[in-house]
Amino acid sequence: MEKDNHSENENEELRTQVRTAAADGASVEFSFPGTMLTYQFPLRDWSYTGLGILAKEDSNVFDYLQEGRLYSVTLRQGGYNQSLEAYRVEVRHISDPAQGRHPGHKIVGLSILEKEPV
Repeated sequence: MEKDNHSENENEELRTQVRTAAADGASVEFSFPGTMLTYQFPLRDWSYTGLGILAKEDSNVFDYLQEGRLYSVTLRQGGYNQSLEAYRVEVRHISDPAQGRHPGHKIVGLSILEKEPV
């Protein structure tokens, strides 16, 4: 799988919506067809139209995630027992964090396409 090497600063310049830092404990979960695993990642930031998550660059999730593909995700907004929301999202970018921030991680930008029933 080919991984994109955009920088965090390049992606910030392309944003049309202001991002807000995520609450402590907020996370995004992915489940993929054909696997029994659920991948959970901390929510880094969000806007009305998108979500940003952090994932270790050597995570197996990159065997499944690809730019331009659509996925269903579950958003936990404040910890495991807090509100759940489900969304259909598109992976907009997989990029490197700004230099010196989050070493060994990738930032994954998700564009929210629609809300799904939980």
